[in-house]
Amino acid sequence: MREIIYEQIDEALYETTLTNGLKLFLIPKKGFQKTYVTLTTRYGSLHNQFVPFNETQMIKMPEGIAHFLEHKMFEKEDGDMFNSFSVNGASANAFTSYDRTSYLFTAIDHVEENIKLLLKMVQEPYFSKESVEKEIGIIAEEIQMYQDQPNYRLYYQTLQGLYHHHPVKEDIAGSIASINEITADKLYSCYHTFYRPENMVMFIVGNINPEEIAQIVEDNQYTTDDTTYFPETAVINEPSSIHEATLIQSADVQQPKMMLAIKTELHQREQSLIKTELEVSFILDLLFGEQTEFYQELLADDLIDDTFGYNFTLEPTFSHIFIAGSTKQPDALKERIMERLSAKSFKEDDFNRLVKQTIGEYISSLNSPEYIANQFTRYYFNDAVLFDILPLLETLTLADSLKTFETIDVTNMTDSRLIPNG
Repeated sequence: MREIIYEQIDEALYETTLTNGLKLFLIPKKGFQKTYVTLTTRYGSLHNQFVPFNETQMIKMPEGIAHFLEHKMFEKEDGDMFNSFSVNGASANAFTSYDRTSYLFTAIDHVEENIKLLLKMVQEPYFSKESVEKEIGIIAEEIQMYQDQPNYRLYYQTLQGLYHHHPVKEDIAGSIASINEITADKLYSCYHTFYRPENMVMFIVGNINPEEIAQIVEDNQYTTDDTTYFPETAVINEPSSIHEATLIQSADVQQPKMMLAIKTELHQREQSLIKTELEVSFILDLLFGEQTEFYQELLADDLIDDTFGYNFTLEPTFSHIFIAGSTKQPDALKERIMERLSAKSFKEDDFNRLVKQTIGEYISSLNSPEYIANQFTRYYFNDAVLFDILPLLETLTLADSLKTFETIDVTNMTDSRLIPNG
C-alpha cells in the first residue's frame, strides 16, 4: 500500500490495487465520528453503446439502463438491501451520472460490517423478469414526476437544442418508452461488462485504520477470472455546432424561464480538464457573480430574481455553459447578457479575491467526509487528485483564464425558454 502525504492540507492518502484489479483509496481522519464509503463503477448514462464482455459486436442498450441497474442492485432475492444497512445503523444510497454509478453509505459504527454488506450487494446481482417489470412501473412514475417540473423540462429542452446526437441530451433515467425495453438479460449484460473490479474504485474516509480496512476489502472480494477487461464503448462524434438556436414551449409557470446555453469545445483541449474548469468558472464569476455591479444592475432593473444563476459543465466528451433564470423580460435580459459576455476588462484584485475565497471554501470542505469521497472519485475519473487542487488554484492567473475563455464562441448558443400557458 502506498502512502501519500499532503503536508499543505495535513492529509494522508493511502492507495492500493487489490489482486482482482479493484482500486482502493483510504483517508484516515482521526477524531471523526462518521465514516463515508463509496464504491463506484465507470458506467453512466453515456455508455449505452458498447461491446459486451466476452463478445465482439457493438450493441446499443435502452436509454436509462445504467440508472435502472443502479436501482435493481439494492433488490435481492431475500429482500431489500436498504433494510440490511439500516439494521447496521448505516444510511445507504446510490446515484447515476453521465459517466459513473456510485453506491455509498455513511455510518458511525459497524463500519466493517457495512463495508462487507456493500461489497456483497454490488458483487451479487439478482434480476428476475417479475422484479424488472415491477421496477419499470416505479421508474416510469419517477420520470413522469420530473417531467412535470418546469426546471427539469427547461434543462433537458436546452440539451436537446445544444446537441445533435450526443447521449448527454437524453435523460439519465431514460424515457418511459426506453425503460420498457429493459430486460433481466440486458441488465446482466451491462453488469458483467461494467461492474468488473478493474473498472471500479472504492473510497473510504473516516476514523479508520487503513491497513486493517484494506485487508477486509481484499478478503471480501469474490474470485474473478484472470482477464483484465476494460469496456469498449462507442466513440461519440458530435458536431461543434448547436442543433437548434431557439426553443420555446408553454408551461405552467408564473413568468418566463430562460436558459442560454453556449456549446464549447474546451473538452478537446490538451490542458487538464480541472484547470480549464477552474479558469472558466472564475471568469463566469467575474461576469455574472452576485458581487458584480452587473448583477446588481440586473436586480435594480427588475430583469432577474434569486433564480438567476450560471454554471460551466466540463466532461471528457462535452462541455457547455448555462446561464438561466426567471424573468419578466427575457429579450431584454438576453441582450444584456450578450453584451456582458463580450467584456474583457477585469481587475486583478477581483480575480485574486475569488481565488482566495475558493481556497478557503476548499479547505473548509475537507472537513466533510461526504465531500471528500464524492469529489475524489469525480476528480480521479478525470485524471486528477482532489488534494492537488490547492496548488493548482495557487497557480491560476487572470491572464491565463481570460485566454481560455476567449477561445469560446459565445454566439454558438441555444436560447431555450418556457413561457406561461396562454
